[in-house]
Amino acid sequence: MDFAGLLALMQKRRSTRSFTKTPIDKDTIEEMIQAAVLAPSVENTQPWRFHVVTNKELMHELMNISCYGNFESEVGTFIVVTCDRSAQAAVDLGPIWNPKEMEYSCAGAMYGLMLAAAAKGLSSCWVSLHHGPAHNILKLKDHQIVIGAVMIGHATQEDGMPHDRKATSSVIEWHA
Repeated sequence: MDFAGLLALMQKRRSTRSFTKTPIDKDTIEEMIQAAVLAPSVENTQPWRFHVVTNKELMHELMNISCYGNFESEVGTFIVVTCDRSAQAAVDLGPIWNPKEMEYSCAGAMYGLMLAAAAKGLSSCWVSLHHGPAHNILKLKDHQIVIGAVMIGHATQEDGMPHDRKATSSVIEWHA
């Protein structure tokens, strides 16, 4: 894929909040996660864990603790991404000087998951969760930190949320 193809894919991705009830098959979910794990991670720790939620009751419970609450529970799949703070680097380079970087790595994987969904012709949306309740609902271990979730499915509307972006010139500061 050239730059124009990458840019087109990124422009195709939308934050959608209204989905059909059509489930996403396991192979498609695994392929999207295969793309997400290609994200860079601090010292190659690959600290992400993907909790694929297809149980409608559990999904509804998680939707109820979303930070903004304007989501619906009818979506093909709901993937909660956590950071495994016990993850180790492939090569021991000593302690990670900023453990938050492991969480940032997981955020990059979430974006990769959303781009993979767009490449598959699916819609997605990042969901911010209240971490304590989500941690308890999923019965996570203490070393797992909830980063957020991604809803993925077939949109009931074409474009989802507005995708207007600021002009590139308004977000660049040159330090020459």
